[in-house]
Amino acid sequence: MKLPRRHFIALSGTALLGAALRAQSDNVTENFDVCVYSATASGIAAAISVAEQGFSVVIVEPSRWLGGMSGGGLHRIDWGTKASVGGLALKLLIDDDNVAMRKLYKKLCSEKNIKVIYEHRLNKVVKENTRIQSITLDLAPPDSLGAPAAQAKQVEARRIAARVFIDCSYEGDLMAQAGVSHTYGRESQDTYDESYAGERPALVTYDIDPYNTPGKPSSGLLPLLQDYQPKGTGKADKLTMAYCFRWKISRQPDRIPFGTPENYDPRQYEIFRRAFKNNIKINAGLKMRHPGKLEDYPGGGIFNENSSRSLWAQSVAGSNQEYPTGDWATRSKIWKFHQDFVRGMVQFLRTDEVVPEIYKKLANETGLTPGIFDETAGWPHQFYVREARRMQSTYVITQKDLEGRAGSISDSIGLGSYGIDDWPYATYADQGKISIGGGEFSILKPNPSFDGVHALPYRAIVPKVEECTNLLVPVCCSASHIAMTSIRMEPVWIILGQSAGHAAVQSLREKVPVQKITLTDLQKTLVAQEQKISWSGK
Repeated sequence: MKLPRRHFIALSGTALLGAALRAQSDNVTENFDVCVYSATASGIAAAISVAEQGFSVVIVEPSRWLGGMSGGGLHRIDWGTKASVGGLALKLLIDDDNVAMRKLYKKLCSEKNIKVIYEHRLNKVVKENTRIQSITLDLAPPDSLGAPAAQAKQVEARRIAARVFIDCSYEGDLMAQAGVSHTYGRESQDTYDESYAGERPALVTYDIDPYNTPGKPSSGLLPLLQDYQPKGTGKADKLTMAYCFRWKISRQPDRIPFGTPENYDPRQYEIFRRAFKNNIKINAGLKMRHPGKLEDYPGGGIFNENSSRSLWAQSVAGSNQEYPTGDWATRSKIWKFHQDFVRGMVQFLRTDEVVPEIYKKLANETGLTPGIFDETAGWPHQFYVREARRMQSTYVITQKDLEGRAGSISDSIGLGSYGIDDWPYATYADQGKISIGGGEFSILKPNPSFDGVHALPYRAIVPKVEECTNLLVPVCCSASHIAMTSIRMEPVWIILGQSAGHAAVQSLREKVPVQKITLTDLQKTLVAQEQKISWSGK
């Protein structure tokens, strides 16, 4: 985010220092045919698709690492119906080997002459009418645990010009700054006639008093709880499903300690202290795999390598609500909160007298696995941003697509299949107790008579033509929240990234806006690249 000048000068102390930090802002612009923003696996696929056709391409990556979640913690690939996946997704994803994926992506970028600019993030977008002319980048290296810097080290450090841009970031920052329509949070059931949309009932309620002074709401909420008031099932809100880290835990002698946050305060964990004192089953959780049928799904707490659909989880549902549209200071704070929550929880479990012996033992014997994320003290360098912004374009993928009720899709560029899959959205006081809100859907196929494989329309990755004509958005694509809970898997984002890369090249060759390319030619190209754009059930 570009700092307002008055604020920047206040931070720096003098205009002279401000000028020094902007020293490179007048440097020569770097020019490319295509600029890919963010080296997620989708971004890698997009860049490869451009480079293999002989066009120059650059990837701008805010971190120091390639692959996003694919190189940053994902251990089991969420294929959905794997037979519906083709193209680069089958070549770029490796189950349970983040190191191998990062090495593969680095090798491919080198072999295909793909330039990668690390540790730079978007500052501003320069447009002329409906075309992006250039983007200006800030130098902002992440910290020792991989968290993004709250403030840039050097503002407007580089300028990149390109004929086509592809936003492959999880946050959709380039899309948003380009003035493209977008949204975030949950739509109501009425918005797109989606039965699973909107707010959901409390998933689990725990008999834990939520107030600083038990029984007295006026004393305020305990730490970790949000001041959240449910609006009613099916209503719209601006909440986003829980984020987390997909770390690799170890109980071997060479494990890396979690460490203790400098600001550790055991009072932060009072809801868990009360639960342990009163023998509350905090790992009680639920999920819905089949329509209307809830089943037990106990939470694994911080000792689980994924989120949980319970209070006993490795993150706090609702603590990410400002992330999707937040500036980098906000995002950095949320990122660090999630790290410190876990580190503090380990310390709490080790030292607090109320903690059951089984948890004390686990806390004392558990650490992070060496050899995977050694540059960041064992911590994954990618925060699992499951969903942030979503573009709003001429076609919005919705629950109807996932149910097979969307009708014929003539501009298919790939297939999705995973099913509706979300995680809790809030942790809040509920009539003198504590509830977690929603998040029960677990690979739910909403139409049992339909196998869930559905087309991904080209219209869903391009903005409205009146908004931007040289931008493609394969990650924060045009979808409802419910549809995005299915689309958000790495194989689908790679499919869309590969399609976006080929579409960018075709736009350059045909000399037309990305919305006006010859779709049949794009589809022929994708099929030749072993992309699957139609489904016969095999």
